[in-house]
Amino acid sequence: MGGIGAGMICLEGTGALSHVSLRHQMEVFNEPCTFAALCVKGKAGPVAKVLEGQVPGWKIFGKPGTGNGSPHTPYGFPRFLDSSFQARFPFGTIQLADADMPVRVSITGWSPFIPADSAQSSLPVAAMEYTFTNPTDETIEAVFSYNTKNFMSVSSGGDTVLPMKNGFILWQPGSQDTPEQEGACAIFVDDDNVVVDHCWFKGGWWDSLTMTWENIKTARLMDNPPVKGACPGASLFVPFNLKPGQTRTVRLMMAWYVPKTQLRYGQDAAGSGPAFSTTPSKGTATGQQTVTGFKGKGLVNTYDSHGDGGTGTLTSPEFVVSKKHIQFLVGGGSHTGQTCVNLLIDGKVERTATGKNQEALSRMTWDVTSFKGKKAQIQIVDNATGAWGHINVDHIAMTDVSGASPSTRDPMVLNDFESASYGDWTVEGPPCCPDGGECEDVPTYHSPFYAGKFSSVSDVATYWKSHYQTLRDKSALFRDTFYDTTLPPEVVEAVAANLTILKTPTVLRQKDGRLWCWEGCSDSSGCCAGSCTHVWNYAQAICHLFPDLERTLRHTEFEESQSLEGHQTFRSALPIRPVDHGFHAASDGQLGGIIKVYRDWRISGDTMWLRKMWPHVKQSLAYCIDTWDPRHIGVLEEPHHNTYDIEYWGPEGHCSSFYLGALAAAVAMGDAVDADVTLYQKLLTQGKVVLETDLFNGEYFYQKIQTEGLNARFNPLAASGNGQGYQDIVSALNQQGPKYQYGTGCLSDGILGFWMARMAGLGQIVDEQKIKSNLNAIHKYNFKPDLSDHANPQRPTYAFGTEGGLLLCTWPRGGQLSIPFVYSDEVWTGIEYQVASHLMVEGMVEKGLDIVRACRDRYDGRIRNPFNEYECGHWYARAMSSYGLIQGLTGVRYDAVNKTLFIDSRVGNDFKSFLSTARGFGSVGLKNGKPFVDMKMGAIEIDSVIVSGKAFKL
Repeated sequence: MGGIGAGMICLEGTGALSHVSLRHQMEVFNEPCTFAALCVKGKAGPVAKVLEGQVPGWKIFGKPGTGNGSPHTPYGFPRFLDSSFQARFPFGTIQLADADMPVRVSITGWSPFIPADSAQSSLPVAAMEYTFTNPTDETIEAVFSYNTKNFMSVSSGGDTVLPMKNGFILWQPGSQDTPEQEGACAIFVDDDNVVVDHCWFKGGWWDSLTMTWENIKTARLMDNPPVKGACPGASLFVPFNLKPGQTRTVRLMMAWYVPKTQLRYGQDAAGSGPAFSTTPSKGTATGQQTVTGFKGKGLVNTYDSHGDGGTGTLTSPEFVVSKKHIQFLVGGGSHTGQTCVNLLIDGKVERTATGKNQEALSRMTWDVTSFKGKKAQIQIVDNATGAWGHINVDHIAMTDVSGASPSTRDPMVLNDFESASYGDWTVEGPPCCPDGGECEDVPTYHSPFYAGKFSSVSDVATYWKSHYQTLRDKSALFRDTFYDTTLPPEVVEAVAANLTILKTPTVLRQKDGRLWCWEGCSDSSGCCAGSCTHVWNYAQAICHLFPDLERTLRHTEFEESQSLEGHQTFRSALPIRPVDHGFHAASDGQLGGIIKVYRDWRISGDTMWLRKMWPHVKQSLAYCIDTWDPRHIGVLEEPHHNTYDIEYWGPEGHCSSFYLGALAAAVAMGDAVDADVTLYQKLLTQGKVVLETDLFNGEYFYQKIQTEGLNARFNPLAASGNGQGYQDIVSALNQQGPKYQYGTGCLSDGILGFWMARMAGLGQIVDEQKIKSNLNAIHKYNFKPDLSDHANPQRPTYAFGTEGGLLLCTWPRGGQLSIPFVYSDEVWTGIEYQVASHLMVEGMVEKGLDIVRACRDRYDGRIRNPFNEYECGHWYARAMSSYGLIQGLTGVRYDAVNKTLFIDSRVGNDFKSFLSTARGFGSVGLKNGKPFVDMKMGAIEIDSVIVSGKAFKL
């Protein structure tokens, strides 16, 4: 529950609230002591219960704090024995029952979600509706209460509970030094008879919660006025009577307001972000995957300053090499010369080491015997600004024992980074930045969209209360329309479950209304910054539900994130601003963006917008051609970065499908703005031939690994530092070519660009039979109903054991590389859905459903959260490819440019499905083969309907 880019609260299947993340970052394990309760008075005495089902077993043992008995939680209070949950996004409903409670209880949690109305769908609000029904033949007297600790408090002082009409405000002030700590959450009801306890009993140990439960179980209406200073918590009480057969709903509303943050990511365009602050890091930084393997409490972690955007060096004073070895711990990026530790002798780099694109630090040993007696320096370098553009270093020491840890035996520690500063080591930042300081003339921190619409939490609460019923009716209309469908339930579930991503901290919306997104979220922050183009390529939901928001992403990609030469930085800065271009462009991300400009134009019907975007699109495509296809053969040939965080060497199907899709989009858009598209058409024609003849093995498209005849130079792996056995392996690896390729493999993403083109309305780009053959091969070889025999040394728990899933790649014709592209053995839901959708588009519905079912079986609630499909983090954006399943089954697409509705059903001549456009939503389908449209909100102009190539008039 929550708004787009506005923070979230999760409603659990028991009725509990958890994952409270209102401060613009994920807090997976933030389950504050906050709960509703009911006390029913009776002849035998009152019966009181928390309005939740039983505490699930996974919370009892193994979570943080459980070893101490889970103190300061409501787990120990009586609660309902039976509970059930039904999800109908954006509503969730829980039914509670217990033999000794003489009322039936229903709880509905929700927050506004109205397609084509992004402003109302971005409100920082949520609601819980508690409905009580009296099934007995006697009048029931009861008291509802809501009880909570101040979960807005950050324990810095000044926090308190403030009064408001029919409720209270949990308040935490900011300060001059920490303005971002300001935060408030208003909790109130729609009943003027409410009684408020503004401050729980103050005492030691468990006194506050003990007395609070005493008030609840005795139906005591504790009317305690506000006090100055901190309060342990607050409660509100609503007394009511229920006559036989009567029903009563208590509407509990929440509104929050956290107007300031310290969120800032990305390297400024002038290269102005320093990689090294004035002090060592203390561990994992905000937005970073967990850093492990360092010693003590300090290390060098250049992500801790400006994320992957910072640049600079840290250099030791001169020292004399007096031992045989230098050892240290290193992690972070694997960018030779850019994220590295160097040994300098007379200013020359004599030894160097990088990380392994992992946050974990591992030991590195240099043999420095030949330099004994010479003066040397250690230099830590971070000159990379893209993915893995940072380095982690710790515990640098000289030793005579190569196999020992540098913390034992005879080490001479050069720096262990345990001090409050770097000591006499020299920090150097980019030219425009003061060393270790902030750069000038750049935006400061992210501020949320709602902070530009409301001035306080009271403003939000007033708006929420006065517009509640209208927002509920519109959200319920969306719910009812979306679920009024004949599509398979597993498809409906897959689409709806992943719409929750839009309500999580994966998505931020800045003050000017533009979206900025993470890839997903780690347990305590966002993960992988910058609306990453090669991940958000897959997401198909926002462009249809909120086209205005989707176009803000194109604005960022083609303006702030694109250089004059056309290079796109695939991770945008936050706040959105021009960024540095020192790292590779992402071929799939940048080319996919061109396809999405075409798609967004057809969805919006705004050709003026297209004319504005065209010069940027033209420059972007020129960069792609010059960089990756300089010899104009029609496929990508030079090393090209992609979503697997590596570079493909040589022509291949995956990213070349994006290239051909982008060329087809450019031809169509160029024609619309009267541009010369001769080159694009020529490359498109040539590329089809190359792909279909040179890169198709009779069954699927593949990669021809290439190192010769390119502008780029291939640097073989060095065998030094390894024993003979590994030297032989390194030699064999060099014969295979660069690491991290897929070669003859059957890649599940192998024709992803063609799927995106179909979703955008560009039609079939290469031979249809080859597309079908490729998809059949993916299903045949990569889909595994049981993964028990599959070995995965990477990240196995996405799918493993007896679970089923779609592997990213297999090598059914042999030729598997010793070290193929990273992630190749994994299972990603975002790829499963795009393959399933593509299979459906091509008429192979059951094969597509095989994949969808296997995916949703893994997320059935027994092991994984059904509403949190994860990859590199929770609520991972790629999973919104599931929205493409609707189009895959129905072929429904509304083209606002020529006012045409397309239907190409794969589910027969009688179906009903959901339709969302830039101007409203409704139902669409076929009845006895004839099309129908029923707009429930808004209206669209339809001049013609094309059903499987045949024209109809509505």
